[in-house]
Amino acid sequence: MKTVLCLLWLVGASFASAAGACSASLTVQLETFGEGVTVELRQGTPGSSKVVASQQSHGGTVYFPKLCAGSYFMAIGNAESVSVTPVRQFEDSRAYQSSIRVVRGPGNVTRRGRSSL
Repeated sequence: MKTVLCLLWLVGASFASAAGACSASLTVQLETFGEGVTVELRQGTPGSSKVVASQQSHGGTVYFPKLCAGSYFMAIGNAESVSVTPVRQFEDSRAYQSSIRVVRGPGNVTRRGRSSL
């Protein structure tokens, strides 16, 4: 059975930070129905990105602090083919939130080979 993701990105409130520091953050509420998945936060765009952080999750909150301004997306899954969220531009001193639900069947994110990220 194919597992795909539905996702929603939200922009949270601004918060104070030191000038010049990487001060953005991303909080992800992940619903996986008990399935363990790898959540990679990648900087850049598909085809020219790098992994900034990676966490294993069985659902719940995944948190990525101290992010620099730039383009980010997530690759979610354990196999060579992963679910890829849209690219979002992050700004310093912002707190971003996302809700992601792993579902079986068609979803609203693309699938790509991990080697093409």
